[in-house]
Amino acid sequence: MFFQLKEKSVKPLDTYDKISRLVKAILHFECPDHRGQHHILYTANMQLEAYREAKDFYRSHDDPSSALGCLSREAYEQANKKYNQLYTIIRGYMHLSEDNKRDHFNHHFRFSNEKIDKMYSLFEQKQHHDHLKLEELFYERLKEDVAPLLTQFE
Repeated sequence: MFFQLKEKSVKPLDTYDKISRLVKAILHFECPDHRGQHHILYTANMQLEAYREAKDFYRSHDDPSSALGCLSREAYEQANKKYNQLYTIIRGYMHLSEDNKRDHFNHHFRFSNEKIDKMYSLFEQKQHHDHLKLEELFYERLKEDVAPLLTQFE
């Protein structure tokens, strides 16, 4: 008895698959305390709420006349930026979860195809980032590149 394996035709990844994987990777990086029993959106929304609380807290302590007040201003701006980026990533994830709109998304990203290919190529080769301790910086920059592409859905 010999078993024959069916040859799987390796279908190249389209733009929808690439951007979906990038968004999922960003969410998993953004939520390091994610547990398997929760959906990633639950954990991401918990993180979003933490950013909102930090934003509100530091906003109330903004005082340009003191050094700590200036630090509070910088912390507020950072929390606001992280909140807005994560919100955009979550919304993009929700839109990209509709697999039946694959053709629509591929058409939508046609002008950004080369940019997405480059981002995905760097993402696939991320073992090089580990050697240089660039993982956190890599994901921050990836969010900055992916977020504008996802804002076009709204």
